[in-house]
Amino acid sequence: MKSTAMKRLSAFLFLIFFVTITIYLTAVIIRVPSIGAYVLPQDNAGFFVVSLAPGGQAKMNGLQIGDRVLEINGKQANEFPNLLKYDSLEDADNVLIERRGSSIISITFAKAWSGEHTTLELLLQLYIPGISLFVFCAFSAFLYVKRNHDPAAIMLILFFSSIGISYYSSSASILRDPVGLSIIYVVLPTIPLLYMSFMNIYLRRFDASLIDKRWLVVLFGIVGAVSASSLIYIWTDLLSNETFNYIKNAYSAIVLIGNLVCVYKLVLKYMKHRFTKLHSLFTITLTAHLVAFTPFAALNLLPQLFGNDQVLPPAFTALFLFVLPIVYFYLSTSNQLFDIDFILTRFKYYTALSLLPALLLAAVVTLAAQAPDGGAWSKFIGSFVIVYVGMTLFLYAKEQIDQRFRPRLFKAMYSYQDSLDRFSRNVAKVMKQGDLESVLKNEINQLLPVGRITFLIVDQSEHAVFPMSDEHEEMVTADFLLGTVNAFKLGDLIDLPFGLGLVIGKQRSRYHVLWIGMKTNHTKFNSDEIRWLKTMANYSSIVFENLYLIEGLIEDLQSEVRKEHAPSPWVLRMLFLLSENERRKLAADLHDSALQDQLLWYRRLESIMMDHPLSEKLGNELEAIKEGLLDVIHQIRETCNELRPPLLKEMGVVEAVESIIEHTQMRVNFEVKFRSKPIQHELNEEQITAIYRIVQELLRNADKHADAKVITLELELRKDMLYFRYQDDGIGMDVEGMAESFEHMGLSGIKERVASLDGEISFVSERGRGLEVTILMPVMIEGARTERGITGDSYLIS
Repeated sequence: MKSTAMKRLSAFLFLIFFVTITIYLTAVIIRVPSIGAYVLPQDNAGFFVVSLAPGGQAKMNGLQIGDRVLEINGKQANEFPNLLKYDSLEDADNVLIERRGSSIISITFAKAWSGEHTTLELLLQLYIPGISLFVFCAFSAFLYVKRNHDPAAIMLILFFSSIGISYYSSSASILRDPVGLSIIYVVLPTIPLLYMSFMNIYLRRFDASLIDKRWLVVLFGIVGAVSASSLIYIWTDLLSNETFNYIKNAYSAIVLIGNLVCVYKLVLKYMKHRFTKLHSLFTITLTAHLVAFTPFAALNLLPQLFGNDQVLPPAFTALFLFVLPIVYFYLSTSNQLFDIDFILTRFKYYTALSLLPALLLAAVVTLAAQAPDGGAWSKFIGSFVIVYVGMTLFLYAKEQIDQRFRPRLFKAMYSYQDSLDRFSRNVAKVMKQGDLESVLKNEINQLLPVGRITFLIVDQSEHAVFPMSDEHEEMVTADFLLGTVNAFKLGDLIDLPFGLGLVIGKQRSRYHVLWIGMKTNHTKFNSDEIRWLKTMANYSSIVFENLYLIEGLIEDLQSEVRKEHAPSPWVLRMLFLLSENERRKLAADLHDSALQDQLLWYRRLESIMMDHPLSEKLGNELEAIKEGLLDVIHQIRETCNELRPPLLKEMGVVEAVESIIEHTQMRVNFEVKFRSKPIQHELNEEQITAIYRIVQELLRNADKHADAKVITLELELRKDMLYFRYQDDGIGMDVEGMAESFEHMGLSGIKERVASLDGEISFVSERGRGLEVTILMPVMIEGARTERGITGDSYLIS
């Protein structure tokens, strides 16, 4: 309880502090419009304007790069604090400048709470950073509500909050506000370290880590030292400007190094786990980090580090940080990972496609916007990045839009896909070759305006095509097919002299070809139609081959069954599997239809009897009907259980036999004694079903014919053989020469069922001395393969 209370108090205090800072920064941003001029001393010649921020007052009021600043607020330039400390004109009321060594110009800057901000300035310094802060805070709040017990989520909240507040305070830092500058110099360098801390905590669930804790402590120490030096410079006058230049370079370096360490560690983890279950996780994290931080590092930090102007304003490059909350929020809350490899494959294609157009367009834009102050390469790189990223994202977005909206807006373009879906559903019902041909012909007639759809047989051995007539088109087509038959492949699309041919099947030396005549509108087959026909040919060839194999299998089965001697075990086994499958379907049909209807009528009758006053005679009649319905319901349930016993595989063979004995004892007059030993092996469902059916048939036979008092059953495992013994004290029978009795009593079915599982069975009986049945069959372990590759748990029993 104390821990929970402390967590809530910490969260509340953090929220109060965060909201207070946000309100303060907002007031700073809107209090005074930004001037946006960067001024540096040059060779003791004075202070010169070296860069102008977009949307600032300096650019709007006519200040130009190269202007020499003479006075600020009526005093010498070297007396203005912000110029000396930050090389900035922020907070200046007016400046006196010298342009090109001749003209002297006075420029005044507005000082107001509202009305003087340009739209571009508000966009770059308030709207975009403010929306970003809101998004990061929304993700953080949701994470806290859902996962406040998870340390990884708490660290992720700090990570998101640091990014959001750093981005937002960048606008105040441009105005040289000490609080905004402090956040930038303290919080921003810790963002990569917070990320690494989050990854260390998150990866604990996978028994992995991103970086050694000792290195992380060292990095925090370095960042702390630079941040402390920055704060001393910002809030005091103890450090010189030259010292702060070193601090700024160190600051840019540690931010860059922090991100490089992240990338380096992620690359190492990706290489280590690229063939493990963590492959997708590290691919996602590496990609997210590169996309989020590379633009800011390459276009803002690196130029600053080497003393050059930033290629793009931070407000633009920081937009890529939106990748982080989306990806890491997804990682923290989802149980499955998206297919990053598929997405990267698409982006590789689109980045390659966009490269040349982006280069050309960036060059044109740079030449058209060439300014006298130079900076061509900076403008070119900035234009290229914007165009390249924009085109890549546009192409990817177009693909997503095509998938979601194009089928609705342009339905005719997707009729081929609808046709394939319809065709695949229809061929699932096909049972013979003629049905396949009919479905294929109907589908082609629906989509293509063709005058001929003919099924041909090209016999390679007899060098003949049939059916064919003496018409010119048919004779030419036949000659063409015979001349190219050696190159035929299943699923091929052939250009015929008068149309197209689809090779849909092959039987020995005979190819089955669908001849599609010329289009009645006298146009060629377009690329969509050809692709659709090729797909139809592939579908049809697969179905045709399956029909051919099934036809051959049926012929083999019929041949086996016609033989004078007993069919092969695999044939018997397949027949029993089919029988069990039909039993299951019948049981399901009875349960889902007849039984449910009976229950419905029973409840309606019960409701009527309770809700309406009835005479004694009518009440008795309805009560009798009600009891009769209950009997019918019970009988249907019993029939369903006999057709397909529930949970047969889950019970095991011993429990299955005990179950049927329990049900039998409730309706017969003889006693059943069952002796068993634990079966160590897990038998497959087919063998359990066989034992169940054998016991079921023997007990049914005893009830009808044996007139027995006591029946003994034994079941155990003997040297990897399943041993089963049945014995009763009934009237017995003459085993010799009583085949008709075998048929009548179902014993021949038991014999065949044992034979289907490669088992042995013996019958011992005499008149007046009961019947003894002994069965030995090899144990069939679950999933084992048997003759003809049939698995023990066949799909036919389901």
